[in-house]
Order: sequence, then C-alpha cells, then structure tokens
Amino acid sequence: NYINLGNSGTGEFFVPRSFETHYRNATYLEKGGYGTVIALESKTNSREGIAVKRFDSSFDTDKRAQRCYRELQLLSGLNHENIVKMKFAYTTDANQNVLNAVYLTTEFAGFDLGLRLSQETPKTHKFSLLSFQKMISELLRALKYLNSANVIHRDLKPDNLAIDDDGKLTLLDFGIARVMDKDSAHTTNPGAAFYRAIETMAFDQNSNRQIYNEKADIWSIGAILCQMITGKIVFSDEFRKDRALLKAIEICGPIPESVIKEIGHETSEKYLRNKSATAKRIDFIQYFRQEGRLWLWEEIQRNQTVLVDFINRTLAFDHRDRMNVDEALAHPFLASVREPTREVLAGHSIPDVGDRTLEGWRELIWGAIQASPVRFD
Repeated sequence: NYINLGNSGTGEFFVPRSFETHYRNATYLEKGGYGTVIALESKTNSREGIAVKRFDSSFDTDKRAQRCYRELQLLSGLNHENIVKMKFAYTTDANQNVLNAVYLTTEFAGFDLGLRLSQETPKTHKFSLLSFQKMISELLRALKYLNSANVIHRDLKPDNLAIDDDGKLTLLDFGIARVMDKDSAHTTNPGAAFYRAIETMAFDQNSNRQIYNEKADIWSIGAILCQMITGKIVFSDEFRKDRALLKAIEICGPIPESVIKEIGHETSEKYLRNKSATAKRIDFIQYFRQEGRLWLWEEIQRNQTVLVDFINRTLAFDHRDRMNVDEALAHPFLASVREPTREVLAGHSIPDVGDRTLEGWRELIWGAIQASPVRFD
C-alpha cells in the first residue's frame, strides 16, 4: 500500500500508493532535528501541492514523542488562514504496539522566508517594505488566533514561515508550540537561539524551566523584521553561535536591572551587568542605512519614525516593555496593511495533555493518526 520516495538525502520515505494518482514531482525540502520534509505537486492544480513530514526518531525519548504528538494535536485543532492546514497523518506500521514511523501531511504553503530572502538581489527582488509589513501583520493575526486558543509558538524564525508566490505568509512547525499556563514554568531554550527572548533562556544547567508568556514570540518578530530588511540574522555572531545574547546587547543596549535580577544565577547576573555597563542601543535607521537592502531605503526613510518605534517595542529585553499582539496589530507601522475583520479568535482552547510515558505518547499518537485518515479533497 506504500511506495518509497526516499533518496540518499532522506533515507526511506514512504507515501500511500494512492498518492500516485493525485501528486507528482517529489521535492526534498529540509531535514531538521525532528523530521524530514518533502513537497509534492498536485497533478490537477498547481496551487494545491502538499508537504509531507516524516517525524524522525519519534520514540527515542519521551520529549521527542511529546513533540510529535503536540504537532499532530495542535494542527488538527487549529483553523486559520495564516496557519498551515493539516490534511491527514499516516503510518506504515500495523498497530500501536509497533508504532515507529509517523508521517504528517499538510498543504504546501510556499518556500520558507529564509530561502526567499536569500534569493533577493538588487536586480531581481520581489519584496518591498510594504510586503514585509503585510507579512508581519499576517503573522500577528496567526499569533492572535493561537493565543486565543491558549497556545504560544516558541519557535518563530524565517525557516518556519512559508511565503507563497503572492507573498502570503503561513506559520509552520508547531513541534515546540505549547499550551500556556500563566503560573507554570515552561521549558527553557525553546527554538532557535538567534530569535529567542531572554526570559526563555537557561542560565543555570540545573534550571530548565522558566515562567514566560506569549510576549516571548513578540521578541522573535522584531528579530525577523530586522532580517527582512537586511537579509542577515540580526543577532548572529559569525564566529560563535552561543553569542546571540551578547550580540543582542551590542545592538539593543543594556539589559535592564529588573531583568537581570530575575535570572536567578549569580555568576550570569554579574556577567550580564558587566556586559551591559558600557552597552548602548544602536540607531536602527543608521543600521538599516548601512546594512539594509538598498532598494528598501526610500520606504524605510518614509516610515522611519513608526519603524523604529515598532522595533523598540518588540526588541525590548524586559517583556513588560514589549507590545502584546493586539498592540502590535494596532501599531502605526502596520496601519496601511491592517485588516481588523481578519483578526479572528479561535473560539476554543487547546487542552494540555501533561506528561506521559513513552507508551502513553505512543497511544496518543496512534489515536491522532486514526482520527485523521488519508483523504483527497
């Protein structure tokens, strides 16, 4: 009942034989820490391709199994125009007891923003500042919907934002998204270091949980906007990946004492006070003039006051100084692209299933697969 579309890059990658009737031209998209993704074109409608994700090593640890289930649970329970739509899940395994191979099928919503930005050149560029304003507004609408379902994404970065040929943004990859609990601590160091808010970071090897909220995603949006304008990862240090926070201090200035005091690790607090002592926030317009894409400069100049204010209220070390999603949607920087009628709420919240044993996760994942059978509509 299954055919192998795998190659040397993907390893064995099975899809239902019925795919042959509906899809063609498998394209390898990416291999991440948790899964491998291919895209397939529709034979009947070029705008209706699919993406298939194979969760890799899902049952090696409780944490990997939890991540697999979380993505299936969230995508099956969410329905928003800027959140990737799940079609179905499947497995090549005969029953729950031997479940190992898990596949998730979604719409193919376009290539990721990181790739799109890397393809922009002075001669052939598709995106203007207005394009980016629309994308940020769409991303915020997706987050408003998510937050109303009691979910934070926790892994916002260009690789997790699909952009179609019309410039529409779709939010992907819900593997480390999670249900919010305002009083419970969440796992530290979620997502990619370059886009991570300070309150989500672990400063002590023994501390792997912190209390934080949906404003952690707002910091990531500020970092993404800077990357849209420059084409570069704003908090990247070309020599050391672990220096993202030091790079953020170089760019965003000193970490407020109110934030340092909450770290709860004396050595780290002292170190960050020392690094913050001489730090000064950069002039972002000057930064964009030097580092930004030349073809965006006229628009940046026209929007400079509201652009800088938007960045100041997203890239703030203290989450209390950051905008929330509603404030960001209403910000003057996005006024020309705002569509309030599309700022919809979920109408239901996603339940948190808590911790499980490996066998407990296996049972939940098997149930999720049975609840979303293969279909072509």
